[in-house]
Amino acid sequence: MRSGPWHILLIDDDDVTNFLSREMLRLSVPDAVVVAMQNGREALDFLQNGLRGQDTLPDIILLDINMPVMDGWDFLEGFDKLKSSADPQILDAISIFMFTSSVYYEDMNKAKSFPSVRNIFSKPLDENRISEILESSSR
Repeated sequence: MRSGPWHILLIDDDDVTNFLSREMLRLSVPDAVVVAMQNGREALDFLQNGLRGQDTLPDIILLDINMPVMDGWDFLEGFDKLKSSADPQILDAISIFMFTSSVYYEDMNKAKSFPSVRNIFSKPLDENRISEILESSSR
């Protein structure tokens, strides 16, 4: 049984998408704590701080593919490396969902090749998608 608010990390370089996603999450999950990062590098730094107890680790990550500095694929590779250097059970509890405007078959298959990725969805976020994400997330 889940207790406490959901902690959700948005990783997307598009401010409009982040704003709309935050609003949809606020409406659907009023007690959610939502943090947005502009790229995968910022997000990995945030997770490392969380492992050191300086930030709260997210329950859910919504990850875009195409971003500057570090894209979604590079983030996933970094996340897997981070898992190998930390207690993997801590990071295994985080549910990652690719959340992208890409509808390429190759991206769908590539996302499924990462064990950390629960699913891949097209933007924009809506109430049904949020429900699906929450229902399939471990906690």
